[in-house]
Amino acid sequence: MSDNDKTVFVNYEKGSQEPGLEQAYMELGKAYYEGKFEDPLPELLPLFDKITRLKKENEKDENVCPHCKSELKPGSLFCAQCGQRI
Repeated sequence: MSDNDKTVFVNYEKGSQEPGLEQAYMELGKAYYEGKFEDPLPELLPLFDKITRLKKENEKDENVCPHCKSELKPGSLFCAQCGQRI
């Protein structure tokens, strides 16, 4: 093992010591984003833009075959162009 080879241990459980707290934050953020609160705080606008962009990208990905990039009909199980299972 060389000096550059190091093992890094990550404690994924550390952030979730309070059961349900992280979920509550996520629900609050989703409710805020979906407009259940009036006027968003200005410092949150970049997050709103990022979420909107990511949602649009995901929608585009769902309508395109991952194999041949042909457009898919809604609800398709297979690509009509190449036969790839979706």
